[in-house]
Amino acid sequence: MNADGTQERAALRAATAGNAAAVRRGVVLPLVKSLRLHQWAKNFLVFIPLILAGKFHSSPAWIACGLGFLAFGLLASATYLFNDARDVEYDRQHWSKWTRPVASGDLPTGVALAAAAVIGGASFAIAGSIGPGAALVLAIYAVLTLLYSLKLKRVPMLDVFVIAALFTLRLVFGIQLADVAASPWLLVFSMFVFLSLSLGKRYTEVRRAQALGRERVAGRGYASADGPLLFGLGLATGVGAILIMILYLLQEAFAAGFYRSPLLLWALPALLFLWIGRYWLLATRGELDDDPLEYAVRDRVSLTLGAAMTAVFVVAWQL
Repeated sequence: MNADGTQERAALRAATAGNAAAVRRGVVLPLVKSLRLHQWAKNFLVFIPLILAGKFHSSPAWIACGLGFLAFGLLASATYLFNDARDVEYDRQHWSKWTRPVASGDLPTGVALAAAAVIGGASFAIAGSIGPGAALVLAIYAVLTLLYSLKLKRVPMLDVFVIAALFTLRLVFGIQLADVAASPWLLVFSMFVFLSLSLGKRYTEVRRAQALGRERVAGRGYASADGPLLFGLGLATGVGAILIMILYLLQEAFAAGFYRSPLLLWALPALLFLWIGRYWLLATRGELDDDPLEYAVRDRVSLTLGAAMTAVFVVAWQL
């Protein structure tokens, strides 16, 4: 009996160890997926102030922005993990978010929260090594993101304004990192263009809910009847962004000394119009993904227009 009991306990320990190892192996890939590393593309915004200020040859500015890019990416991934753990029940009702690792059960909520704490701490350690100003901007972003996840994302209109503000904070972060003067035109342009994209995201979610026969969007403060309002505001802010870009060119860009052929910059508002127009055309057709970044990086026309805008900037600078 004792021998049998010993064998049973040994078999139980072996099985438990095997299950633990399987769990550890099974958590790694869902955790990496939950970090949404492709979303780090948003953080390239931290380099924009450096480029627009003409500090191309400043190695310290590039190094600071590179470290800032890493810090912001880690913090963003931490907030994604926290948000997924917080909204697990709502995500399970969403037409596409139910496949996320936390919502699908592939990643335990406790693991997601623990990883968020560790990754967030690493982010602030990097920002602190850059300077107190960088750490302060990152702290503001973290607090605003936390408020958004806990409450603000369920307040209609305020939610999209906060999303636009979070994008704009990346530019503020870049201004701090590169140590350049803040451009009011750039910050206002950022608010308008990202308001348009955020409203497009909500408009798409409302349409999806309506198609599924739901009166409200789960986890949000919007009803299916809000579609026309979201469409109107989204289109208006998109057109407003084009106007602000034109004013920026007239008031600031043309006066910048590092553009050799500034008149070529007139192509930028035209290209921006084509991109925003296509974005809302696809939204009205129901062909838009509910993530604007996914749309931008997968849509060939968007990639072509983005490459054209980059080429215009480089040619205006160099020729």
